[in-house]
Amino acid sequence: MKYLFVLASLSLAFSINAKPLNLAKVSESSNWIMHMDFESMRSSEIGVFLEDSLEKVPEMDEKRKELQKKFGVDLMGVSNLTFFGSGEKHKGIGILEGGVDASIVTEVTRSREYIQESKVGKKTIFSTDKGRRPMAFSVLKKGRIVFGPDRDYVSEGIQLANGKGSGSSGHPILESLNELLDNPGLVFFANMKGAKEVAELDQWARLMTDKIDSCGMVIGGQDGGLTIIGLIETNSIESSEPMENMIRGGLAMMDMKVKKDERMKEFLEGYKVTREGKIIRVEIELSNSLIIERIQKEMKKAV
Repeated sequence: MKYLFVLASLSLAFSINAKPLNLAKVSESSNWIMHMDFESMRSSEIGVFLEDSLEKVPEMDEKRKELQKKFGVDLMGVSNLTFFGSGEKHKGIGILEGGVDASIVTEVTRSREYIQESKVGKKTIFSTDKGRRPMAFSVLKKGRIVFGPDRDYVSEGIQLANGKGSGSSGHPILESLNELLDNPGLVFFANMKGAKEVAELDQWARLMTDKIDSCGMVIGGQDGGLTIIGLIETNSIESSEPMENMIRGGLAMMDMKVKKDERMKEFLEGYKVTREGKIIRVEIELSNSLIIERIQKEMKKAV
């Protein structure tokens, strides 16, 4: 688990100078999207630190290679990962690109007796009902894996991954998120108004979706730190003001708590909340140095 935490930290660093989301590879029915690009990390401060550190810790590199040899996936070679869905519970499509050795993944999969194999055209789809919920996936050329809850979702994902499906037309909030940072590493978007028509929501979630039309978040490196920007579009001007006040209060409480902790008081470099009409913008600046310090500690634990 410690090793996986470090790899997750590496993934965050890799995403600092990412390429924009390609909506042609996202289903037109998607009400939520999460995209991470791990390809261009070396120009970031955190990325440079991690690259230098890994060279000094051969155990980490050995574990990575062992994972690659055993399962056919090199996490350090992953290019990007995109998830999307309509909002229906446990239903969605994922497309991972890069770092996949198709022959090893296929061989390992076929060695599992509980996994079924079928064909959609010329593509092989593996599926299983074992575990908490059904899943299926297909290994494509150029180091790609498409996965989802069943063969129908995977079949649609294959078409999108190959540029043959009906891509998303986008959304104003999503388009704004893509323009906020020069090199966004993580982009998350949710069309709450659309998702609530298909999603099973509890009372609290239903209350929030009745006030929010859409929202999203983007993360990227900027001015030597890590910047998080969130956008929230409420369904009316009347809803936007109390929502803004609630966000301001929550951030103020977080700021007070962080400042009381000697180890964390420099972590939050600043935050800002603004509102224009129905759109609320939240911007948070985090310290690269403390992120690096935390990653460094976890790397020591992992080895």
